[in-house]
Amino acid sequence: MAVLHKVIFLDRDGTINVDHGFVGEIARWEFVERASEALCALQADGFKLAVVSNQAGVADGRFSVEDVHRLHAHMARELEQGGVTLDAIAFCPHGRSGCDCRKPKTGLAKSVEASIGPIDFATSWVIGDKESDIAFGKSLGSKTALIRSRYWQPDTLAVAPDLTVNSLWEFTQLLHRV
Repeated sequence: MAVLHKVIFLDRDGTINVDHGFVGEIARWEFVERASEALCALQADGFKLAVVSNQAGVADGRFSVEDVHRLHAHMARELEQGGVTLDAIAFCPHGRSGCDCRKPKTGLAKSVEASIGPIDFATSWVIGDKESDIAFGKSLGSKTALIRSRYWQPDTLAVAPDLTVNSLWEFTQLLHRV
């Protein structure tokens, strides 16, 4: 029987890095405070780490798929220096075209699963700063954590997260209390 992996599905912009709006080049990359420490702690807890990101900037012509790959390679190298290994990175390069990979649809999770093997979605978490991240997690049957951001207001959320936090680091501190 195959081992089922517990995974932390991480949105990218606003979760791992500062959201400067359409971050597609290394010069605009900046980790959020304590990102590497948080990811180390999650890995130490036995989670696989998977970055899942909508990158509509590709469809808009702001940057290319190759730019995104270069940026992700940079992110992975920087995290490796802090002892973090990303197990999978998947992104949607489409705009709002109705594709199957744009969150909240589950195509990115299928891509991650094809890369790392079977996932135990019930023990996995999705963490991000947009309501689409929470809807993505709920569609997977995973637990969800929403980072406070300019993209949503508590009284207008259509789907409630399991946990609301100020940062990825705070999520790691509260994870075992949920």
